[in-house]
Amino acid sequence: MPKKRMSDKSFAEVTASLEHTEGSDPGTGQLSPASSGELVDDRGRLWTRSRGPLDVRLAKRLVRGADEMIIGEGAGEVLRPVPAEGRDEAWELLKDRLEPGGPGTHQAYEFRSEDDRVLLYVEEFC
Repeated sequence: MPKKRMSDKSFAEVTASLEHTEGSDPGTGQLSPASSGELVDDRGRLWTRSRGPLDVRLAKRLVRGADEMIIGEGAGEVLRPVPAEGRDEAWELLKDRLEPGGPGTHQAYEFRSEDDRVLLYVEEFC
């Protein structure tokens, strides 16, 4: 059986193997990290939103330049950290979803920690 090319994989297939932590559930009245402006990662580090939603060009720069990357599914209900080696593959699947003229199902935000680390947070919005 031939190996799937990256473009043949769905976003769900790429992110399914990533570890996830529970985030804010808008169904319970809590705001998503993008709306609340704060995100606590699986290590307990607090991140504060500094910019966003970002345009596609800036999001692309942060894919490689940010210290961390997290994808929030269901408006932040499930948080999936993206390891450095998986960022290029995640970007290929996300870039069209960030385009206003495309499906437009995701938005990118820059968050910063107290020690000035940078996080690219990409959230699926409902």
